[in-house]
Amino acid sequence: MQNLNFDEGYKEFSINNDESRVIRFNPSDYGLLNRFSDARKAIIKAVEDLQENIKLRPDGNPLEEFEGAADLVRKLTGMINEQVNYIFNSNVAQAAFGNQSPVSTVKGKFLFEQFLDAAGPHIEKEIETEQKASQKRMQKYTGQVKGN
Repeated sequence: MQNLNFDEGYKEFSINNDESRVIRFNPSDYGLLNRFSDARKAIIKAVEDLQENIKLRPDGNPLEEFEGAADLVRKLTGMINEQVNYIFNSNVAQAAFGNQSPVSTVKGKFLFEQFLDAAGPHIEKEIETEQKASQKRMQKYTGQVKGN
């Protein structure tokens, strides 16, 4: 079988300098911005809905035990992991969160928020770099048209 090799733009990032926790995605994928925004909104809404019904401990477990609380947190955890994987078009939730609940809190912020806040600037920087490179390449061709 023949093989076709080309640069897809994927980059690898280690999580907190731990090379056993690596995520791989294309940070200059323009669809990433839309997926990031859509998923973040969906996650925040789901967390707000849950918080109306359940108070969480810092580790992401329910503060008060009542029937179904653990199941709701489990479903929310699964939903957040799915949305994070959707954002990056890759299975990054396991590397990002490990076995921790993404609704665990770190210094008052959810773990998933800490992760998305750390990833956001990398995405913005890569997309900006890609846009500049694309504009430069396109200007090469559009400049020829304007010159005629």
